[in-house]
Amino acid sequence: MLSKFPSKGIPVVVDKKMCDFNSHMNVVYYQHIFEDGCHDFYRQIGFSKEYFKEGYSSFTLETNIRYIKELLEGETGTPYFRLINNNLKLIHYAGIIVNESGEVSSFSEHVLAHIDMKIRKTSQMSNHLLNRLKIMMAEHNAAGPIDFDLRLKIK
Repeated sequence: MLSKFPSKGIPVVVDKKMCDFNSHMNVVYYQHIFEDGCHDFYRQIGFSKEYFKEGYSSFTLETNIRYIKELLEGETGTPYFRLINNNLKLIHYAGIIVNESGEVSSFSEHVLAHIDMKIRKTSQMSNHLLNRLKIMMAEHNAAGPIDFDLRLKIK
């Protein structure tokens, strides 16, 4: 499973403050793990500090999270990411959070819009960024199909 999500994020140990009255990690922290753990994945795409200084960014348009296996206090959840699709203005990617045993705790999908920050609107990505995505897509697709039905789509 992990080989199908080639970009590893930052592991997080679930602490007491992250747990709810059911004694497992509250749903809000799954989004935190996906969000905080994706920085290296974003850099692989080409979203670097230098790129942002050029006046571009990304906005999340849609997210879908599935909770599969609870994470308990003291367990470590590690996010992994994979590019699913892109067009000239949008990026669709997926992520999983796995526990120390390699069991999937959560699956997520995200759709990002490429943004021209001067006008704060969706804009076409640079050829450089599109080429990076094309290479990355080929690498990620070589890992084989993922074992989850996708709920989000871009054209």
